Amino acid sequence: MNRYIFLFFAFSFLGWVWESIYCTICHKKWANRGFLYGPICPIYGFGGILGLAVYDLATAGYIPTLGILGIFIAGFAVSMILEYPTSWILEKVFHARWWDYSNVPLNVNGRTSVPTSIAFGGASILVMKFVIPFADSVVSAIPDVLLNIFALFLVAVISADATLTVTQLTDFHNQVNSIDEAFQEHMTNVVDNAFSRKSDFRLNAAGRVRKFKFSERKNRISKWVVEQNLEKLKKEFAKEK
Repeated sequence: MNRYIFLFFAFSFLGWVWESIYCTICHKKWANRGFLYGPICPIYGFGGILGLAVYDLATAGYIPTLGILGIFIAGFAVSMILEYPTSWILEKVFHARWWDYSNVPLNVNGRTSVPTSIAFGGASILVMKFVIPFADSVVSAIPDVLLNIFALFLVAVISADATLTVTQLTDFHNQVNSIDEAFQEHMTNVVDNAFSRKSDFRLNAAGRVRKFKFSERKNRISKWVVEQNLEKLKKEFAKEK
């Protein structure tokens, strides 16, 4: 797994170098082709580890080794398959396009095209025949302890980079503030309504108490009962003496 992680970053970096140089020459100004802040293009990393998986399976004898034509066709197909959904997802999530082949002949909604996929098919031959075997020999020479450290470090770096990138592109900070403000406003209204209902209850209760009065006749009867009881208590007290 660490071998795959390490080579994923290696291919992502090489892809970033290639695209940045190519686009800089075409546009005659610096073009950072990375999706993240760091110098990597993850789509090349995914394509690279897919090629590495095929290389491992062929080396282990699980699948037949592909010839030049087979590698070209596979690279062409993988390019078409990876580019279109990746472009669509990035546009839907971040409302931006990182590449547009609208001016290229035989393109599919500007997301992928036959000429560029042919170029990737040709590059796949170079990658499968030379780059992957060389990269595999380099990684195999790295001690396991160092490879573990490198893999953990690279995962931590890309995790932080991806978090910062997604936060910036999706305006996450403003969304969090908006959610917090809405929550605070809702809770303020709930508390205010609760205290308002409590105050109304007290006022209504006080009004009902004020309205509860004895009639004049009941007041006279109450006074008479109190006087009678008082006289009775006086007589009993005199007898005890």
